[in-house]
Amino acid sequence: MISGNVWKLIGRRWSLLVLVLVAAAGCSGRQSSESRVKKALADAGAKASALYQLAGTVTVDGMPPESKELKSLVAVLYDPQKPDEEPAFTLVRDDGHFNFTEDGVEPGHYVLAFAVLRRNRRTFNGPDRLHNLYNDPDVNAKVHPELVIDHQAPGKTDYQFNLEVVGKEPIKSPGPHAVTKAAR
Repeated sequence: MISGNVWKLIGRRWSLLVLVLVAAAGCSGRQSSESRVKKALADAGAKASALYQLAGTVTVDGMPPESKELKSLVAVLYDPQKPDEEPAFTLVRDDGHFNFTEDGVEPGHYVLAFAVLRRNRRTFNGPDRLHNLYNDPDVNAKVHPELVIDHQAPGKTDYQFNLEVVGKEPIKSPGPHAVTKAAR
């Protein structure tokens, strides 16, 4: 007859073996998942594109958006080649820092837009508290060339923008691509 201590030893070794097998299966599962994605892209005639960081700092009249009125400053990244595609957006932190996704953004030609919207649970809604001065990518491409970005490798994380609002005449009728809402 096998004693209780021997069963405990066998049980520990068995548990260790099971853990090693589960870990190995998990690792091979990730590899097969990656290879399945690559195969699916190849079957569709597409390939994964490189992503590069796009981040920086924005101020409003020289100050970071830490005040209560500016807490919901949203940065939006438009691709003018794809005007009907949903643009990427990110919430600007109190210190003015913004970052478009941790993974980065595909290389391309973009126009930035900024708006201060009212936050309501999962959505942000207008009117823009920056008086529509920076929320329209079509206007920004013509009037604010510093907001037009040619995003290429290796990316850039030190963009700096100052949105001047004080003393500027509000834009009453924003265009069709103007930022008036965003959803998380």
